[in-house]
Amino acid sequence: MNCNRCHHTDEAHSPNEESNSIIKVGKCQIPTCTCQQYLDPIQEIDEDLL
Repeated sequence: MNCNRCHHTDEAHSPNEESNSIIKVGKCQIPTCTCQQYLDPIQEIDEDLL
């Protein structure tokens, strides 16, 4: 899965136990990327359905 913010894969993001994402990832580890929190595309779709 790719982040909705930076479009990098979830593996490029550091683990984050405090995240409310299903896959628990946080800040992107790619040096040129400024994304601070993985945005789960599934979570966005769920919010749209509510």
